[in-house]
Amino acid sequence: MTRKRYFIYFLMAVNMVMLSACGVKPAHVDPPEGAEHHEFPHTYPDPDTDPMPGLENKNLK
Repeated sequence: MTRKRYFIYFLMAVNMVMLSACGVKPAHVDPPEGAEHHEFPHTYPDPDTDPMPGLENKNLK
């Protein structure tokens, strides 16, 4: 019973280490090949190309 308990604790520790490594963010990411913008990563949505939400429904003439 003790070996089984320690094995379960070991598996839980390994899972916690693996899950904590998923949130690691690289310092620099290269843009995909053929990308027009050389600034990557960028904010989404791009305020230069996307309208603000809800403006398409309003009559702003």
